[in-house]
Amino acid sequence: MMIPDPPAHTPDPEPEVAPAHPHPRVSLRSLLLAFLKVGTIGFGGGMGMLALLREEVVRRRRWIDDGQLGVAVAMGQMLPGPFITNYAQYIGYGLRGTRGMALAVVGLMAPSFVLMCLLSWLYGRFGEVPVAARLFAGVQPVVTGILVWATVGIGRVHLRNRRAFVIAAAAFVALWFRVDVLLVVLGAGLLGIVLSGAWRRLPAAPAFLPWLLPAAVSAPANARALELAFVFLKIGAVVFGGGFAAIPFIQQEVVDIRGWLTATEFLDGVALGQMTPGPVAITATFVGYRVLGLPGALLATVAVLLPSYLMLFGLIHVYRRIRNHPLVKGFLAGVMPAVTGMLLTAAVYLGRAAIHGPAAAVVGLLSLALLLRFRIEPVWLVLGGALVGLVIG
Repeated sequence: MMIPDPPAHTPDPEPEVAPAHPHPRVSLRSLLLAFLKVGTIGFGGGMGMLALLREEVVRRRRWIDDGQLGVAVAMGQMLPGPFITNYAQYIGYGLRGTRGMALAVVGLMAPSFVLMCLLSWLYGRFGEVPVAARLFAGVQPVVTGILVWATVGIGRVHLRNRRAFVIAAAAFVALWFRVDVLLVVLGAGLLGIVLSGAWRRLPAAPAFLPWLLPAAVSAPANARALELAFVFLKIGAVVFGGGFAAIPFIQQEVVDIRGWLTATEFLDGVALGQMTPGPVAITATFVGYRVLGLPGALLATVAVLLPSYLMLFGLIHVYRRIRNHPLVKGFLAGVMPAVTGMLLTAAVYLGRAAIHGPAAAVVGLLSLALLLRFRIEPVWLVLGGALVGLVIG
């Protein structure tokens, strides 16, 4: 699954915002089947899935035009969570209201959810078998290379000035010393507002604060299920940047703080996620399965997607007023460099668990070189790493 490179110029068309009433030409069944198709063949993630989505809903079925798709992309990048599910939610809402919005996400995520549950079951049953251990020993350095590649990709876009580098470095240090990810994101966003000078131009209360309330509310949770739900609700509410941006957040919560998974198990989960269609956030399914079985997998998956689903309702109606709001732009200008720093933290931390000798180091560096030079799909590198681990393990 490739992390999407944010477009150099965000589309800025002026078509109508998604209609609130059902589209008369699209049945719910057709909508579900269309997104099931994209979710089933969407290996490559990111821009690969966006291309498939465009082919299906713009070119083949002609449900929307490129202008409306451009608005979906612009709005999707203003929300936390996986970009591709944000796009799907917006399109589904425009075609068939709230039911279309829900079915679009279900169709897009169901194939990767089912496959990840199967892979998680196989991992739990055979993960300690010597042959499987050798396979994953070859895969783990590849995942480290993928994380470094993702860091470079995001950094190229968002580390364009000294201010961005300062925020990225601060986020790296904060996460390294295990500061809560919610505090890191909020701190980076506020720092972005201060350094950009947006606070001087707009003394009124920040328009985006209502978005953050779901992430800021916490209550004591004694049951493991409630704790699991809260963790992924928080991650889903604060992870801007899509794709691999979620990895350091999940790693800190489930490995560093709660110890639900070891670093090695988490690396294996990320690797399995590369073998499924759908967004990188499907790693939440693996974590949930390891913690509470199939109910945990469903709970974690729904929780990580729910915040952006709810936020979209409000965003659709105020989109034109807030997309260029200086406070919103300043907040995101702080968050995105911070994501780069946090990704680097995860790459270093997990790399220490994955690379134990020269052979593993070579596999990791070769994976990184192939990604940077040839943009090979990560799924092929994961399979190649498994083969190397089997041969030389």
